[in-house]
Amino acid sequence: MSFCKLHMPKHDTTVILEDESGEEYKTTYIAKRTALSAGWKAFSAGHKLVEGDVLVFHLVSSSRFKVYIVRAFKSNKLDGVFCLRNVNVHAKPIRSIRMKRRKRTSNKAKCLELLPLDNVENNSLMVLDTNNECLVDQYDNDSKDPGSGFLDGIRSLASIIDFKDIKSIDGFIIIVNGSRIDTELSKYHRTKYYELCCSQNSFLHEHLLKNISSKLAAEIITETVSIVEAIKACKLSTSQADYILWDKTLKGFELLGMNVGFLRARVNQLMTVALELQEAVESEKCKVIVEQDHLKEEKKSLELKLAKLKEAMDRLDAEIETLKPSAEKHELIFQEEVNASW
Repeated sequence: MSFCKLHMPKHDTTVILEDESGEEYKTTYIAKRTALSAGWKAFSAGHKLVEGDVLVFHLVSSSRFKVYIVRAFKSNKLDGVFCLRNVNVHAKPIRSIRMKRRKRTSNKAKCLELLPLDNVENNSLMVLDTNNECLVDQYDNDSKDPGSGFLDGIRSLASIIDFKDIKSIDGFIIIVNGSRIDTELSKYHRTKYYELCCSQNSFLHEHLLKNISSKLAAEIITETVSIVEAIKACKLSTSQADYILWDKTLKGFELLGMNVGFLRARVNQLMTVALELQEAVESEKCKVIVEQDHLKEEKKSLELKLAKLKEAMDRLDAEIETLKPSAEKHELIFQEEVNASW
């Protein structure tokens, strides 16, 4: 099923788009068309979207998206960070996004249709490529390679530092598309991320999409560390829903170029082992329950027999009590015979 059928309301409603700076835009979601209408034009114009820009939609609640923008054109650098709003003045503004290419009626974006994609699993992340006019859910194992299609021409810049040359965390520098983002991470997350990179002897973010924002890259790294900590803390009782959520989130990060395949493999391994062990426990539990039910029935039967025996004993005790006067009478008759004259 498509992303919208799985996650979006079945009726028209207001959907909030929140950009990276926290500014909110109200749009109207049209359920029948799975499209964003009123308000989308303002969002597009406000962010100067152009053909070729890639938008990442993160569904944070039933009617709210956190939207990240990966620019098709480089902006001027400001303090080492890409300023996303200053785009190439020669770039064309995006037009309406449709299920199929239709006659262009305007050179500005009026309506964003949330395009369904067949054979895509349930997730909360979508990527919109304005150049190819396609909204893509996170791809599954049978889908197209992430390096093709809307990712054509979008490549991460090679890191200027070889991870093998890093001897300690003091020399660990996180660079995304030429911008250093260490300050975007807490000391804890930076340390844990360094340990994670050491385990693979490489920068996990090395192949993130070209021109991806520093804030989005930092959030991906932070969430990756959080998932790793959750994996380490999981127990046999951890629900399958948690494993599925972790896998889907990591799957989305893979789509953006993050090297987390080894984490997905671990999650799926743990999910399989946990499922097998839980099935074994459930099987043994069923056997114990059956035996317990059998013993309960047997106990009930014995209690019934015991009640009948007690009833019989009470009846016999009563009969003994009724025989006592007769025995006393016979004793008197016997004593009269004993004391009779010679």
